[in-house]
Amino acid sequence: MARPCPVGPIIGRDAECDLLRGRVGALTDGVGGAVLLTGEAGIGKSRLLAEVADGARARGLPVLRGRAVPGGGAYRPLAEALAPPLRAGPLPETPRLRPFRTALARLVPGAVDGPVDPPAGPGADPAVVLGEGVLALLAELHGARGAVLVLDDLHWADADTLDLLHYLAGTVDAGPVLLALATRDDEDHRGVAALAAHPDVAVLALDRLGADAVAALASTRARSPGDLRELLARSEGLPFLVEELLGAGPDAVPPSWAGLVARRLGALPDGARAVVDAAAVAPGDPDHRLLADATGVDEAGVLAALRAAVAVGLLASAEGRLAWRHALTRDAVLAALLPPDRAAVAGRLAAALEARDAAGDREAALAGFAEAGDHRRATTLLVDLARHDADRGALGHAEELLVRAGELGAEPGRVAAERVRVLGLRGRAAEALTVGGAALESGEVVGDEHAELCLRLARAAVLGGRWAESEQWIARAGRPDDPRSLVLAADAAFGAGDTAVATVRARAAVAAAEAGSGSDETLIEALLVLGRCSLTDDDLDGTAIAERAARIAGEHGLTPWRVEALFALGARRLSTGDVHATDLARARDLAERHGMLAQAAQCDLLRADAALHLHGPRAALAIGRPAIERLGRLHLTSLQGMAELFAGAAAALAGERAEADALQAAGLSRADVSPEVAVLGPLVPALAALLAHDLPRSAELLDRAVPAALEHRSAAPLAFYGLWPLLRTAVGGGDAEAARDRVRGHHMLMARPNAGMLGYADAIAAGRAGRGTRAETLAAEAAAFLDDTPWWHRLVRTVVLDAAVRDGWGDPVPALRADLAVHEQCDDPGARALARTCRDLLRAAGAPTRTSRSADPVPPDLRRLGVTAREAEVLRLVVDHRSNADIAARLHLSTRTVESHVARLLAKTGTSDRAGLRTWADRGPLIP
Repeated sequence: MARPCPVGPIIGRDAECDLLRGRVGALTDGVGGAVLLTGEAGIGKSRLLAEVADGARARGLPVLRGRAVPGGGAYRPLAEALAPPLRAGPLPETPRLRPFRTALARLVPGAVDGPVDPPAGPGADPAVVLGEGVLALLAELHGARGAVLVLDDLHWADADTLDLLHYLAGTVDAGPVLLALATRDDEDHRGVAALAAHPDVAVLALDRLGADAVAALASTRARSPGDLRELLARSEGLPFLVEELLGAGPDAVPPSWAGLVARRLGALPDGARAVVDAAAVAPGDPDHRLLADATGVDEAGVLAALRAAVAVGLLASAEGRLAWRHALTRDAVLAALLPPDRAAVAGRLAAALEARDAAGDREAALAGFAEAGDHRRATTLLVDLARHDADRGALGHAEELLVRAGELGAEPGRVAAERVRVLGLRGRAAEALTVGGAALESGEVVGDEHAELCLRLARAAVLGGRWAESEQWIARAGRPDDPRSLVLAADAAFGAGDTAVATVRARAAVAAAEAGSGSDETLIEALLVLGRCSLTDDDLDGTAIAERAARIAGEHGLTPWRVEALFALGARRLSTGDVHATDLARARDLAERHGMLAQAAQCDLLRADAALHLHGPRAALAIGRPAIERLGRLHLTSLQGMAELFAGAAAALAGERAEADALQAAGLSRADVSPEVAVLGPLVPALAALLAHDLPRSAELLDRAVPAALEHRSAAPLAFYGLWPLLRTAVGGGDAEAARDRVRGHHMLMARPNAGMLGYADAIAAGRAGRGTRAETLAAEAAAFLDDTPWWHRLVRTVVLDAAVRDGWGDPVPALRADLAVHEQCDDPGARALARTCRDLLRAAGAPTRTSRSADPVPPDLRRLGVTAREAEVLRLVVDHRSNADIAARLHLSTRTVESHVARLLAKTGTSDRAGLRTWADRGPLIP
């Protein structure tokens, strides 16, 4: 509640003032930060915050102020602080603000034109997204000069506000933004404790004033008590009480603060006490119309009572508003009320608040109903408010409300069902299952509420990947023909890899929803599951199904579902060879515009994959690296792990071995990376080996990854999988045919590159068996599947052309020369490695080509030692722990020639053996 601050000098806070002035000064130098003032009520926190605000304004810095109030709802202090700039006019459509406009609109309704859609499922942490949005807004409005965000009374703040501030505390230094925060330290609030423990938050714990400071404060007042010792004893060094007791006059200092407030209450005229009592119970600042409705006193009588309260020092005018002089004043008035009187007043106020239904009224009304003992009305409001908060992304506050509702004991089924939903949206599926299961075991949830809770538990199990448990909850719901039961059962079967059962169930879910027994959302969800089933069912047209889902979502304005449908459509078209499909770009644009940043990141992963196959690893990394950084900022660690592994694969193919290893380690370290992605860990070194044309090593590593991934029938058909049968066939051995048979007929072949690589594997097998004409025919057919992915085709073709050279079929020379010409146009490690492979194969084919220094340079430090280009190639393979025989096979040389090259390298580098040569290379010049 607003209250006036003294305007005189701050006494006894020199060190604190110096620190705060220093923080404001640092902001002008572009350095932000966070300061948290803590202490009991009346200790002077608000006075110091006012000093920060005044100092910032004096330097020309913008100041945004807000405060929490009891029952103020989600994001209350942030909404108050940001409402002026958000309501000043439409937010600009800038690239920096665009992803966060929806989040900011949820903070201050009406700040952005158009609807704000509720989330369709778990996504980025709303507090993190909003934190990024606040920083983007302040940067957009105030640029590099920064801003000061002053937030008071955070002991009353909701969980979402504190989560947001916890996130901001670690990011505002470069904003630059100064967070000036204050909270009582006599309240048990876990969120505040976590904020105070943040390593980037400077905590100023304010102590009571000593005798000298009290004396100095007393000397600033025209009237002061004669006995300083008595003033110190009665105020106990609390600055606010010192001020108030000084104001009471020298001849009438009461024995305590409660006594002073009681004396002021006693000075009120008849009838005014009831109004003041109601004002103390009511939320926020006194409102004469609300007090009239709650007390039955007419408006004139209420206004007279409020004027009397100002006259005796209980209320004050602050910034054009009527407010309590201090929270301690209000607390003292409340303490003077008997519990039955307070409950009766709370009940009347709750009814008046519910009838008025202005912003924040329902939050205040539910507290009043609970205090009055009307638990059913309080629970109804709590659940409704929690649902509203969840729909606007305030999941922490929604959960707080539902926990309170559960403690009241009324309507346990509704409360548990909504809490399961909120926990699912927060990505806490296991906790949702525990909470919902406990409610069912209580025996108090029956009938339709029982079925609803079971179905929500089934969805939580699906979100948590607990497929069998989901089936059990669906059965327990006892609604087998409900479209939601059918679609959840289909999703569970698909997740478990039983795509045949999933297809049957998804078809039934679509039919039931079409018959009118399900919502549009259920129909779209059923279509999306059915579309995923088309991976393994040739009778299903996955593209047409996804198009229909997108059309229905668009017709009914269901933006989150439209994003999901467009994403599915784009993924489908990419896998079938349409690398220029626009659906993915539309999905990403829509997702970003509506704040669905997790979905936008998923689109980026597919865009990076398409870029790799079209243009090569450099193009993929240009998308993947920023995506990883964004995912890290948004705390989307599961997607971040996936992005790191995919970027690691691209880095390996770019010849950036150190980066590839670091990305692989980071991706596999994510605790929540999916099993399907984790199994692809060996893919990164496998691709590094393929780039070096170490085909046996690459095949060995893929043996560890691909077969396990193929076991899961619902796994996405990544184009990497086709490398396994290709390399296994190129390397040879008894298991080559088994590898080809393993993927023949598998749904991974719906990805055209995989079909092309299997065709190439068949061509290699035919050529090795002496059927050269058949091999050429198969190779030509396979090439048609890879023509739409030119960079990937050139990579894969090195394996095929190697086999053609070794086994003597076809005419590999023209293709090798064409690919070499493309590789020589790029000056990066990956392109140079592929160019070396082409030259080696041309040499083996009897058509050697001259190596130019610009295409394959020897590093200057090696050249100064007299190391030739061929010796540099041998050195690189020695460093890779290759034997002389391996190097001879790789470079198409004799073993004796390799031994001569190694001997010359030992002499030129001054080393005595191969181990010493590797050590020298590790600390010496870079090898090509």
